[in-house]
Amino acid sequence: MLCLPLLAAAQTAVVTTPHVRAELLAHAPEGVGPGKPVWLGLSLQHAPHWHTYWKNAGDSGLPTTMSWQLPAGVQAGEIAWPTPKQLKLGPLMNYGYEDTVLLPVPVSVSSDFSAPALAVKLRADWLVCREVCIPESGEFTLTLPGAASVNEHQDKFTSTLARVPQAQTQAVAKGRVEGQALVIDVNGLAAADQGKSFVFFPETGGVIEPAAPIQQAWNGSTWSARVPLSAQRSESPSQMQAVLVAGAAMGLQVRMDITGPWPGAVPVNAANASVAPMPAEPSSSLLATLGLAVLGGLLLNLMPCVFPVLSLKLLSFAQPGQRRRHRVAAGLAYTAGVLVSFVALAGLLLTLRAGGEQLGWGFQLQSPPVVAALAALFTLIGLNLAGVFEFGSLLPSAWASARRRSVTSTWVPTMRCGVPSAAHSTMRPRSCIQRHWPSAVRAR
Repeated sequence: MLCLPLLAAAQTAVVTTPHVRAELLAHAPEGVGPGKPVWLGLSLQHAPHWHTYWKNAGDSGLPTTMSWQLPAGVQAGEIAWPTPKQLKLGPLMNYGYEDTVLLPVPVSVSSDFSAPALAVKLRADWLVCREVCIPESGEFTLTLPGAASVNEHQDKFTSTLARVPQAQTQAVAKGRVEGQALVIDVNGLAAADQGKSFVFFPETGGVIEPAAPIQQAWNGSTWSARVPLSAQRSESPSQMQAVLVAGAAMGLQVRMDITGPWPGAVPVNAANASVAPMPAEPSSSLLATLGLAVLGGLLLNLMPCVFPVLSLKLLSFAQPGQRRRHRVAAGLAYTAGVLVSFVALAGLLLTLRAGGEQLGWGFQLQSPPVVAALAALFTLIGLNLAGVFEFGSLLPSAWASARRRSVTSTWVPTMRCGVPSAAHSTMRPRSCIQRHWPSAVRAR
């Protein structure tokens, strides 16, 4: 999956990106003061089919993070995460939110705070995904009056806090590791929750296989489940919290102690054991890698965006009256144009990543202006290939004459024809094609 960071730098309570409308909200029904309930929250309104993530994102993704700047005597707590939903994407299962979600944060005000107003600054980072994931950020500011009630968004906070999983302090939950599964027993749930089938959301990531189905059953008042462990398990917790969700009901939060040896755990007595040296890489590994790279390149030539273009290069060898050294020079110049373009694009990517940007290969195709420019260029190339106009006819006559007299009139344009290949393999201007087509073919 490709990633392009978007930073909305405007100092405001509302930040809008192409995929999310984010707003910093506040709820202080009794005003801002010691011992009074004060809530801040980040509202994320997603574009259709886009989503952000829960505290445990599941198979992929990252949770939303918040960094607060508050005056002395005021402290923000942890996010009160609403109950998530399962988000299936191909073979992956993620946990998160669609449509609109409010992430509320409790705020404590000490007796040392006596300012007439509360100035709030927030830096939030979220990962919004559809088929691709895009890291986005926003900087927010908000000022709350010290004495006046702030309850404009009371309904939003009330409905969201009602969706926060409730801790089941009366329930007793235990977990044990059996082979490649985590067996869970929960006893003492309320009578209204007994007999229901639950969706299991672990708050600790890297433990279970989110997409794998679980086996669950009721034995009297005890809910039992067998949850497959992740093949890429990165955590071996002795305690874990989880949320049980039945349909659209509010989630139930349980805390469990986990017993039993985790598979793949290193024995304690092996800590002082000597570590065997890594075997040396075989000398043929570099040759094998290069061979696979060449094979991959040959396979890519069969792609629909590449294969038709190869015929143009083959026809260039059939052009009558062309000397061998001219064909070799044109081929080398074309290859140089392709390589130089890719090196320049890779250099730009590395430079931006060194500056802190979170970019991947092909990042330019995530930019609407770049996509629009490529669409316009393809349109011009299509008109050129259809014979509507010639690129050479657009040049002033003096430039065209100088180009024909120049000793570089063969290899410079040929090298230029290789430049668009870095953006798309079918981007060849008609002037490039005509130079390589025999006259008989062009007449047709």
